[in-house]
Amino acid sequence: MVKYFLWKGDVVKKLEELDLSKKKYIIFDMDGTLIDSIGIWNKSDFRIIDKFAGVQVDFDKIQQERDWFLETYSSEDIYVAYCDYLIQKYHINISKDELILERWDSVESILKYELTYKAGVPELLRELKEQGFTLVLATATTQRQIDIYANQNLTMAHTVPIYDTFDFILRKEDVVHKKPHPEIYLKVLEHYQTNPDLCLVFEDSLHGVMASKGAGIETINVYDKYSDKDRLQINSLTDYKIQSYSEINVMLGGKSYEYKKRNYKGL
Repeated sequence: MVKYFLWKGDVVKKLEELDLSKKKYIIFDMDGTLIDSIGIWNKSDFRIIDKFAGVQVDFDKIQQERDWFLETYSSEDIYVAYCDYLIQKYHINISKDELILERWDSVESILKYELTYKAGVPELLRELKEQGFTLVLATATTQRQIDIYANQNLTMAHTVPIYDTFDFILRKEDVVHKKPHPEIYLKVLEHYQTNPDLCLVFEDSLHGVMASKGAGIETINVYDKYSDKDRLQINSLTDYKIQSYSEINVMLGGKSYEYKKRNYKGL
């Protein structure tokens, strides 16, 4: 069941209050959380609209329109539907299938050769792995994109190999309902037959935070500029917030010895 949240004001706790000794499963969103990937779709849509409609649309307007569409459209085939939206809005004279291919081709080289982890992510993932936490990836990213990050983006593959790092991965293809529905996080709980208190989520967006909190899981909001429009709502829901991963890496470094002594299998 989806939870509906009341406005509670800024209730974010200090990061120092987070007790990792009570956690076993650390769950990460991908886009905007682990990687700076949100903006590449703005570039892609700008190029497509310019190429097929002869119109140059401001990146911020593209972002706003796409956010509005993703928030209001409920179909499983969200990417197909969005391409149809672009065709109708900008009178693009190609089919949805052709536009999907065009859109994908325009970002594929960026995904392979330019995209990388946010600063501090490799250090955090390696430290959590070494300390014995179970790492989970719960993302709306497609299998095709994850394979690129894991196998074709050599920078990411050599820095933090996805399939070796994460113990369990849930992708867009694994769920019916997109965030803010908590389905993806409820599936993590079901997979491990565990309760929310043993989990911690890292999310960047309002919908992501709503999904994790809807599943009853403590959440750290990772700052991403593309979520600035929702900052007040995010702060009213999330448990903790960080501007960068250096904050939690510093905290982990100071407590590393304590955590390494623990027997995580006993949880």
